[in-house]
Amino acid sequence: MLSRTDRDRGTSTPRQSSTSLAAPFPSTPPLPMSGPSAAVSIATISGSTSSNASTPPTTTAVSTNTTIRFRTGIRNTVYDAMRDRGWKETDGDMDWDFFWADVHWIHETFDHVYLQEHQRINHFRNHYELTRKDLLVKNVKRMIKTIEKEYGKTESQKFDFLSPSYVLPGEHALFTEEFKRNPGSVWIMKPVGKAQGKGIFLINKISQINGWRKDVKGNVRGDRDGEDGPEAYIVQRYIENPLLIGGKKFDIRIYVLVTSYYPLTVYIHRNGFCRFSNTQFSMQAKDISNLYIHATNVAIQKHSPNYLSGRGCKWLLRNLKLYLTTRHGTDAVNELFTEMEASVVRSLMSVQKVMINDKHCFELYGYDILIDQNLKPWLLEVNASPSLTAETQFDYDLKHSMVQDCFDVVDLERRHTGKPIRARVGGFDLVYNDGPIRHERTSNYASYLGCYQPIPRAPRQKKRFGPNGKSTVPSTPNRKSTSSPVISISVQNAAVGVSVVPDAASPR
Repeated sequence: MLSRTDRDRGTSTPRQSSTSLAAPFPSTPPLPMSGPSAAVSIATISGSTSSNASTPPTTTAVSTNTTIRFRTGIRNTVYDAMRDRGWKETDGDMDWDFFWADVHWIHETFDHVYLQEHQRINHFRNHYELTRKDLLVKNVKRMIKTIEKEYGKTESQKFDFLSPSYVLPGEHALFTEEFKRNPGSVWIMKPVGKAQGKGIFLINKISQINGWRKDVKGNVRGDRDGEDGPEAYIVQRYIENPLLIGGKKFDIRIYVLVTSYYPLTVYIHRNGFCRFSNTQFSMQAKDISNLYIHATNVAIQKHSPNYLSGRGCKWLLRNLKLYLTTRHGTDAVNELFTEMEASVVRSLMSVQKVMINDKHCFELYGYDILIDQNLKPWLLEVNASPSLTAETQFDYDLKHSMVQDCFDVVDLERRHTGKPIRARVGGFDLVYNDGPIRHERTSNYASYLGCYQPIPRAPRQKKRFGPNGKSTVPSTPNRKSTSSPVISISVQNAAVGVSVVPDAASPR
């Protein structure tokens, strides 16, 4: 007899996925992740590759309501997208079909409620195994050890997408030894459970983090006399050679949708974007503390004296891809974007065994990736609640379209129940379904990430919400989709500019 929690998950014990590390290798040698010809190598350690992979049809109970009832506490693009689908908001505790919940509700309440067959929610129970910085590092390190033991060092090196990292105060001694081997190196300190750049700072001296040092008895300052100890931090080797455009640092936001961990089912959206700093990059000692140089988070950059609120600080990912292609060539850029996609999937494989799968859950993650001057991608962090508040009208249109695509994949309206899994839904491409997806477009696989995807105008203007959560800007009548606007790139006098222009017809 299943427990209440097991019934809620829809299974008595987690099913062993076919992507188990114990599975044998394919009969053909795995392709290396070193170029666009690296077709299905995202799972060289998985033992399975699936072409046009599909999930057996299933029949689920359908809500008796003709209109989806949703619950949420947010008032941003997601709220607008749900209303634009004709869904109706409800404030009932459990009288809903879909709940866009915050992570606090997941942590405090989810384990104490029973979900009916048709109800869906936007987080997995222990999403923090992926989205807490310290747990992500722990799970990836464990995966590397497992891969090296089972398949050798060459295979384990494919999981080298995190900068060297240590959790403080627990690993202060290990970090000290590493720091002594590289004196004068720069490291970045990040709180393990915060986002939007809160609490981060750079160091280049070990004395700058004495507050996390343990004494000879293993105690940390604050552990004694009932005082609170230091906040848990992760310290990572700072990437001192980031790829620059216009002399400024940027990172990339990618939207990743996971609909299941058993089997692991992953979609990646084509329309990500780049976030730029507004100050010239510098590694001089006097600039170490300047977060306007080193942090690309919009929450930080919008306070920069160089920030232009009407233009924002973002570029469409597709335009970055075109820009890099003109400077580094198609092969190098395809290799880079394929490796970014592979890093996403490998990070999810690293947490698959510890993640609590639940048929009621899906999750939209925001992956932050930095590219260095050697065109190597580094995973910075994974956000469980990526910001979906827009800076500009074009930013609003992009996020509105992406969220609508997300809901189309999740299919709460049950339009595709019982049908084979879809390889593409709007801008979301299925990249992994119990094994990597081999696209038929080409024998030499290159990621669809950053490929052309129209961005229709949202049926309302970007909103600015007041203290009471109500819009201060009236909605506009529905507008037909126009030619997809894109963010143009201009690098003049080492200044990054962003503007919206119509996009010419472009092949995928």
